Amino acid sequence: HERKPNSRYSSYAQCEFEVREVESLFRRENIPNINSTHFSVEEISAKVLVEKGVERRFK
Repeated sequence: HERKPNSRYSSYAQCEFEVREVESLFRRENIPNINSTHFSVEEISAKVLVEKGVERRFK
């Protein structure tokens, strides 16, 4: 499928709606998630390691 500019699918309102819906699903089903909007990949991975209690090992 091709994204078409100015289509309903690519509209800001549609994106907001879809984000709200999936956030609602995560809460309802108690699915852990991290909002990665303002974080780098490194920061996200560090958060996951801390939340899961994983210790980093270096060889």
